[in-house]
Amino acid sequence: MTRTPVLLDCDPGIDDALAIAYLVAAHRAGRIDLAGLVCTAGNVGLDDTVANALAWLDLADAPELPVAAGAPGPIAVPHVLTPETHGPRGAGHAELGATTTRALDPRDGARLWVELARAHPGGLVGIVTGPSSSLARAVALEPALPRLLRGLVVMGGTFHGHPGNTTPVSEWNVDVDPEAADRVCRAWEEARVSDPAVPAPLWCGLNLTERAVWTPARSERLLAASDTPLTRALVDALRFYFEFHESVGEGYLAQVHDPLVAWLALHPDAVVSAPAHVRVECAGEHTRGMTVADVRGQRGRVDNARIATDVRLPGGPDAVLDEVCGAITTLG
Repeated sequence: MTRTPVLLDCDPGIDDALAIAYLVAAHRAGRIDLAGLVCTAGNVGLDDTVANALAWLDLADAPELPVAAGAPGPIAVPHVLTPETHGPRGAGHAELGATTTRALDPRDGARLWVELARAHPGGLVGIVTGPSSSLARAVALEPALPRLLRGLVVMGGTFHGHPGNTTPVSEWNVDVDPEAADRVCRAWEEARVSDPAVPAPLWCGLNLTERAVWTPARSERLLAASDTPLTRALVDALRFYFEFHESVGEGYLAQVHDPLVAWLALHPDAVVSAPAHVRVECAGEHTRGMTVADVRGQRGRVDNARIATDVRLPGGPDAVLDEVCGAITTLG
């Protein structure tokens, strides 16, 4: 069976670490070919996202794969970091190793996006779990990128009236770099106008991903099933994430958006979604960063997105996290 090549564009980040470990496990199980990883500045600065990604790959005993440094920040505004959410270095309470035998790929993240898409025309699945800054650069570098990909899955935005987590209307990944997210929307709109066969990206917003809740009990089950340097580091990182969510009134738990999105990318038949035309507000005083979805065709524009609304799996996102947890326990 041919394995689906996958590129992950991430900004680790605690829930990105879970997504990385899950995708390494899927690679080890022969389900996918983890073809590359792009590190984009997001939860922390670019140096930390690179260092964290390499460290998590080491802990997961990942295969050798190209890891590239992507965009160092947003297109138009200063980069806002989130030490209160993910810790000062993006790994919560985990102490990640400072050394690695992995070499950073000499290509930048945009170039890696383009070259992997060209190497797997019509085959590569791209997953974005951080800001879209590197992907926006990649589309500028290769306008044909939407036609080259098999699919694109984005953790970003919020839809159907669900509140934002950064402003009342904006989700953090999009709010960091709205111009980049909107460029991605426009690129897929232009591609689908020219060729309706181009697959519309799947946008996974807070309306779905906030239902992916990791609890201390799940961490205990993870350690009980597999007590390794990887799982101990993940549990330490998640403990910080629990503390953050408790500090903002959500309870001692963690909404882990990114592993849910990674799972959805590998299980497209399990996604409940609806077509829409999506643009990102970049100018409004009160609405900057808002993902504006036309689900009724009122603009008369081609649908350039699918909005994920649910999971076809008994137990929903909670069952997805059970599968993610089980996959991680297979890593030595």
